[in-house]
Amino acid sequence: MWFKNLRIYCLTEKLDLTQETLEAQLSQLKFKPCTSLDFSSYGWVPPLGKDSEMLTHSSGGYTMICARKQEKILPAAAVNEMMEEKVLELEANQARNIYRKERRNIKEDVVHSLLPRALTRSNLLYAYFDEKQGMLIIDSASSNKAEEFLDHLRATLGRLPVVPLSCHGDPANIMTRWIENHVPKGFELDSDCELQNPRESKNTVRCKNQELESDEVLNHIKAGKRVIQIGIVWQNAIRFILSDDFSIKRLRFEEIILDQSGNDAEDKATQFDQDFAIMTLQITQLINELLEEFGGAEKAN
Repeated sequence: MWFKNLRIYCLTEKLDLTQETLEAQLSQLKFKPCTSLDFSSYGWVPPLGKDSEMLTHSSGGYTMICARKQEKILPAAAVNEMMEEKVLELEANQARNIYRKERRNIKEDVVHSLLPRALTRSNLLYAYFDEKQGMLIIDSASSNKAEEFLDHLRATLGRLPVVPLSCHGDPANIMTRWIENHVPKGFELDSDCELQNPRESKNTVRCKNQELESDEVLNHIKAGKRVIQIGIVWQNAIRFILSDDFSIKRLRFEEIILDQSGNDAEDKATQFDQDFAIMTLQITQLINELLEEFGGAEKAN
């Protein structure tokens, strides 16, 4: 349940996000497994998994939801092999060549014939609403998967007025200054960063397991590159990679945080509730301190 990535969105309008209302809306588009002819299926599932039937989990002004996506697995090599066999058979029987358009139609027929027998795989994507801050936090490193989640949530709620979180300051300039000068109180540089020439996006340097204040990194900055990703440690409690779009990846909670939750809960639901309460509190504090250093959040319009 502990989030590994943060994609942060701000609500531009106030929504009715009470647990009862959200529960009723999510129940209209609950997850259903793929039928024999479906390529994929997307829907809402309980955040607590099999330990609950509730599609929402609320605690302290935060409400978590979870989406499940199930996809059919059709290996491209197997599809192409079967298609080629059918093409060769048709060419031999009809004494003619099969060209691109017809080959494409044959491939589509092959895919549909294989769908009922295909294996499936599923992925879960968690998110939570922060009612006080007016934010939606999605645990996804992929912007495409986050957008897919937002599209399904928008279809569920009827509308979803959100925009990605942005700050008044220039993140790349601020992160670059952190390496050139010093990081603010409560933050420490980790050992990873990515630098890019603002005039040529392909001119990028990635540093891993390296002292970020070393001459090697500083020379890249002197040559005109800016930091677009940087590894940070916050309050000796959370490690993460911060990007210039204000997304956070490779989020890792240290033992000092995990020990606060403990493992003495009476059941899984209680343990989940404890973990959720601690995680959301820490993430909120982290976001607020980052925004303070980055000039505050731009007003969502």
